[in-house]
Amino acid sequence: MNGRFLKIKKTTLLKLSFIINIILFIFSNIVFNIFYYIPNIWFYSFCFFIGNYLLIKSILFKLDSACYFGILLFLLGTFYLLVFFNNTLVFYPIYICLAFLCASFFTFYFYKQSFQFFLAISLFFVMMGALLYMLNLISLLFFLAILCVIVLLLLVRYLTLK
Repeated sequence: MNGRFLKIKKTTLLKLSFIINIILFIFSNIVFNIFYYIPNIWFYSFCFFIGNYLLIKSILFKLDSACYFGILLFLLGTFYLLVFFNNTLVFYPIYICLAFLCASFFTFYFYKQSFQFFLAISLFFVMMGALLYMLNLISLLFFLAILCVIVLLLLVRYLTLK
C-alpha cells in the first residue's frame, strides 16, 4: 500500500515522531539549563527538533519543501551548539550560509531540482567570500563585488533555466 510504511500508516508514524520530538525538546532544554548555561538554547533546540520532524515528514511523504526546511532548521540548531562549544561565535554567519548550502544541495540531490544545485554553488562562493572577508584577507568592496557577480550569475541562470 502507498499510505503505509512497514504496515503502519504514515500519518501515525508522523504523529509519533512529533510526540517523541516534543518530549526530547523538553528534556534537552531541562538538561541544558541544569548543566550548562547556553543563551537562547530553547530556540536552537526547537529548530533542531522541528527540523528533525520535517526530515521525517519529507522521507515519509516525499516532500521537497519539508526536506529543504527540515535540513535548514536541523543544521541551524546543530551548528549553534557546535559554535557555542567551540567558542567560535564570530563565524556563525558562515555556518548559517553553510546550512542553506547543504539544504539546497540535498534538495537537489534527492528531488533533482536543478535550480537548487545552482543556488548551492552560488551559496558556496558567497560563503567563501564571507569567510575571506571575516579573516581580513579581502576588503569590503571586493567582497561586495563578488556578491554582486554571484547574484547576477544566479539571476541569469534562473531566467534561462528551462
